[in-house]
Order: sequence, then structure tokens, then C-alpha cells
Amino acid sequence: MRKRTHSREIALQALYQLEIRGDEVINEIDSFCNKQCKESDVSNFAIKLVKGCIQEKNEIDKKIISTSENWDLHRMPVIDRNILRLACYELLYMNDIPPKVSINEAIDLAKKYSTEKSGLFVNGVLDKVYSLYVKTNEEVKKITTSIENRVKLENEKRTGADLHIHTVCSDGTMSPEQVVEEASKLNLRTIAIADHDSVDAVEIAQTICNKRGINIIPAVELSSYYCPADIHILGYFIDIKNSALLGKLSELRFERIERIKKITKKLRSMGVNVEHQEVFDVAEEGSPGRLHVADVLCRKGYCNNIQESFQKYLSDNGPAYVPKVTLTLRDAIELIISSGGIPVFSHPGVTKKDALIPKMVEYGLQGIEVYYPTHLPEVRKRYIQLAKEYDLVITGGSDCHGERKPDIKLGSITIDDGLVDKIRERHDNAVGVLSCGSNV
Repeated sequence: MRKRTHSREIALQALYQLEIRGDEVINEIDSFCNKQCKESDVSNFAIKLVKGCIQEKNEIDKKIISTSENWDLHRMPVIDRNILRLACYELLYMNDIPPKVSINEAIDLAKKYSTEKSGLFVNGVLDKVYSLYVKTNEEVKKITTSIENRVKLENEKRTGADLHIHTVCSDGTMSPEQVVEEASKLNLRTIAIADHDSVDAVEIAQTICNKRGINIIPAVELSSYYCPADIHILGYFIDIKNSALLGKLSELRFERIERIKKITKKLRSMGVNVEHQEVFDVAEEGSPGRLHVADVLCRKGYCNNIQESFQKYLSDNGPAYVPKVTLTLRDAIELIISSGGIPVFSHPGVTKKDALIPKMVEYGLQGIEVYYPTHLPEVRKRYIQLAKEYDLVITGGSDCHGERKPDIKLGSITIDDGLVDKIRERHDNAVGVLSCGSNV
């Protein structure tokens, strides 16, 4: 007799005892099986079958009831009922055993310990269980595996990363879907949507990226202030569900709305008829900002383009400028860290506050955006040197805003996959350190 056949016979006997004597014998299962056979691999497999049947009894019985027409489970012969339970446990929970083996073994048990008709009955029920609950799952797994393999192959063909993209959820004009579509056309391997004070686009894009074989890094761009400078900090690999982060972003959105009201009030005082609601309509669900005001100014004929809107009204020295309520530099960096992210100094060549880098590092800065549309080769070289000096990871991206900055296209500035790996490695190491610290 084959070992597993012997195990099944022992398991059937144990289940029969449970039916006859009740739960009082549950604690005797191990000793009962060990007495029936001194070979540990035989008795251990029998014990596994019995305990598995007990643990999954409710689910197994549901499957048997649904596939045994005109038969009440409790009217079945005790032997037949427990043979079905044994076989169903194998079919449903033991993927290493071929279904055909489990069914044939059950039929043999029925013929040996019950009747010839029982063998036919057991065969019929188990065939239905297999067709309804096992074969379907196997087909789904095959399809899923096929899709996963295809996505993996697509990802392997892709290369490069644009880690600074804005959508309609802040002041860009592209939807998350359009961003992913464009990234796919460009054959990018990795993207990061880093909207201003918003993570709303990330979750939408994640689902589509998964289907396209594109990696997406959850990100955000926070505005911060360190007297007298306005400094943007990118956060990569943030937890977009982090309650502290979401709470602060909600506060910042409210302040953005109030700021737009003040800006439009100033414009009206100069005879420029722009209502705050017009700006909100352009921003739609995004975080309203000066770019949206500039858009309205162009639409209403007060300016010819975005650049002129800033030059005439909205620049930091412009007549309609209103200071933005922002986080302190330290708070911005610490907020990103507390939400599991890597804080990165955004477009430092635009900010021109390199002297603050040591202070940022002191606060927890982990990276610097070296590759940026306006960073000329000599500027990039300087920031690469600063990255080495302060042990900062190097990032880069287009800062694409869609049609609001038509000269800057998604994917126009990218970094290679090796740099992305270093950013990911820095994040993983930082998370590991935090985890260890939390256990101290």
C-alpha cells in the first residue's frame, strides 16, 4: 500500500471516530494516528488531513452541499460524507497534490469502505467540486500569470524615469490617465506624479501603471518657507494614506483657496475683472495656484501668455502677489519623512539657495534634483558635486505641467534606471532604520 493511501485510510478512520464520539476525541487525533502507523511520514500526513478537515469543515461542507443535488449532507452515509471532506480538503487546500490523484484515491476509499454505488456518487460530487471551485481558479491563475508575465516583459523593455510630473490635481493640464498614456508612448519605465500639495492623482495612476508595466513612485511637491526663500521639497515613496500627511495637505489646500481670493481681489482693484470662482472653475478639482490665475488672465484677454501674466501681475514682486501660507522648511522635510518618504530639494538651480543645503541636510534632506529643464551642464555638475559632498541621492524630471508650460514636455528630462534604484535603496534603508528605531 502506498504511504499516502495508508495516511488517507487512517485519516478517514479518525474522522469517523469524530462523527461517532464527537469533539471529545479531538485531543486524541495525534495519538490515534500515531498508533495506526509507526512511520512518522504516514501518520503526520494523516494528522494534517484530519486537522485540515476540522479547520475548514464549514467551507468544505458548503462546497459539498452545493454540488450534491438532491442529497442532504447529514443524510449521507457517515463514511461517504467524510471521504468527500477528505478529498475536498485536498482539492481546495493542497495545491501540491494533483486533483486527479485526490479524486481517484477518494473513489478507491469509497469502494473499499462503503459500496460500489458510493464510488460513483463520490466521483460525481468531486468532479463538480473540481469544475466549479478548482479548475476555474486554476484558469484564473493561468490568465493572471499570463498578464503578469506580459506586464513584466513590457516593463523590461522600458527605460528611464521622469520623476517630476504635475496633473490636473494641482496646476497641470493632463489627467493622471493622460500622464500614464504619454509615459507609455515614451517607453518610460518609471514615473512620479508630484503634484503641489496633493496626492489625489497617485492612486488613480497606480492602477493604470500596473496594467501598462510602468513603475510609479508615490510623490508630492510641498511648498515651504525659510526666510526669505520659498523652497519646494519633493517627497518620494510617501505613504499616500498617511493621516498626518493628508491632514496637512487639506489645510494647505484651504490656504490656497484663500490666497486665490486675495489675489483676485487685488486684480479687481486694478481694474482686472477676474473672480475667484473663475479660477476655481479652471482648477476644477486641483489645488488652485497662480498658474490657474494666469490661465484665466489669458482666457479673458488681459495677457497673451502665462509668462506675461506673471510679469505683469503675479510674480513675487508683482502688484497682485499674495504670499503663500506654507510649511516651514523643517516641517516640510519632517512631514515627508514621517509619511515614509524621501525628501528631495526641488529645482535648486531655480531657487538659488545652495547655502541652505547644509541646513536642509540637518533637517533630514536625502536628495537633490540635479536634472531639471533649466539646469545647464555646469549647474548639473555643481549639484552632482554637492550630492556627493552631502551624501544625497540624485533625482530629476521634466516638471511637466502640460499645456500651461507647453515648451516642457513629459519625458523631456529623465534619469536612468540606476539612479532610480539608488533612490529606492535609500528609501528602503531609511524605512529599515525607522523600523528598528520603533522597536527600541
